[in-house]
Amino acid sequence: MNRQNATKEIIAYSFKYLAREKDIDKISITDIMDQTDFRRQTFYDHFDDKYDLITWIFSYETSKLIQSLTVWEKWQEGLLYLLNYLEENSNYYKKVFSNMKFDSFKEYFAYYIRQIVKKVVNDYFRIHVISNKNQAIIETTADFYAYGLSEMLYRWVLGGCELNSEIYHKIIIQVIGYRTQP
Repeated sequence: MNRQNATKEIIAYSFKYLAREKDIDKISITDIMDQTDFRRQTFYDHFDDKYDLITWIFSYETSKLIQSLTVWEKWQEGLLYLLNYLEENSNYYKKVFSNMKFDSFKEYFAYYIRQIVKKVVNDYFRIHVISNKNQAIIETTADFYAYGLSEMLYRWVLGGCELNSEIYHKIIIQVIGYRTQP
């Protein structure tokens, strides 16, 4: 791990720790940095603002997902990883999602899910020999699954992950399976 990421991880840990006790919009940069024993300026050396930090936390902590989920054959594993991650961090993400000031994160979340789904859909159509001439079908399929999945995950987290990740994973796989049988 490089030094820059180590500093970012410390800042992120401090923020997530504080988020357990306080509303996210009530956490100041000073609060975060007081927990780290770094100067306040160190925060701004790495992040523009709290929104940037929240986005970085999600991206950094789920980067393994992107690496493992680029092929059709592994999408179920990647989905389970994402569900487990969101469930383990559900209190934090519930606060992030329920704060209207962080709507830009919801947009980022949908974008992130779309990037993953697009890779999987492209691989699916490559395997099932759908030519690139049908790019509109490929794009529409990716959008359909990405935006549907991101909204479902958003609502699942806001609902307190009522169904555990294992059960929710099985349900999503079953639903997707109805539409992807060749």
